[in-house]
Amino acid sequence: MTTYATEKVGTTKDYSMFKFFDRNRIISKNHVEELRMDMNKEGQLERVIVNENWFVIDGQHRIEARMMDNKPVQFRIKRGATMRDVTALNNTGKKWNNKGWQRNYSHKEHPNHTPYRQYAEFMKTHGFPETVCMGLLSEDFHDYGRKAFKAGTFKVCNIDRANANAKQVGQLIALDPRLNVLKAVLAFLKLKKLTNFKFDVFKTQLEKNKKRLTKCNNVADWVDVYLNEIYNHNLKKPHIRLVNRFI
Repeated sequence: MTTYATEKVGTTKDYSMFKFFDRNRIISKNHVEELRMDMNKEGQLERVIVNENWFVIDGQHRIEARMMDNKPVQFRIKRGATMRDVTALNNTGKKWNNKGWQRNYSHKEHPNHTPYRQYAEFMKTHGFPETVCMGLLSEDFHDYGRKAFKAGTFKVCNIDRANANAKQVGQLIALDPRLNVLKAVLAFLKLKKLTNFKFDVFKTQLEKNKKRLTKCNNVADWVDVYLNEIYNHNLKKPHIRLVNRFI
C-alpha cells in the first residue's frame, strides 16, 4: 500500500528567513566553495530542509553557497524537526567514496568513462591503495587527480607508462612495504626524472640501505631520503651519483 503526503516546498532569495542552530557544525568555507561551483553547473539538486520556525535542519552549506551568488534557495519544510534530526541526518547520510565515483563514471553514458575503466583494471592488476593508483595514472603531484576523479574529469596521463611504473613500484614495495604509500610513490616518480637515474641501481641500493629509511612527512622528504640515504649512499663507480637540481 502506497500513501502520499503533501509537503510544503518553496524558493526564496530572502536569506534572512533562515535560522541556524548554534549547536550545528561549523560551516566549512572549502565545502561551501565546492558546492558553489557544483551548483553553478548543475543547479541546486537537493532542497534545503527547515522546520516550521525556519531553523535549518539540513543544507546550511548550500544556503551559504547560494547567498554568495545571490541565487534563490530551494527549501522544504519538515514540521516538528529539531536539532536531534540534524544529528540524525549527519550520522546516517552516507557519502560517496572512490568506489562509488568509479562505478558512476565508468558507465558508458558518461563521456569520460574510459579513464575510470582503466583505473578499475589498474587497481585489479596491481593491488595498490586507491590513492597510489590515482597518482600513478594521473602523474599529478598536487592532489594526485583526487578532485578530478570526483568531478568525472579524471585523466590518465599515459597508461603504458603507468603500468611500467607500477611494476617497478611493486618491486620496491616487495623490498620494503613502507613504500606502499602515495607520498613515497610520488617521490619515486620525481626521482625518475633526474638525469642518470637507473632503476636497477636504485633497487640494489634500497636492498642494501633500507635500514636508513626514516619517517617522511611529505614528498620532498621522501625525495631527500631516496637521494641521500638510499641511492647515493656509498655508491661506487661506474655508477653516477644523482643531483637534485630539478625536483
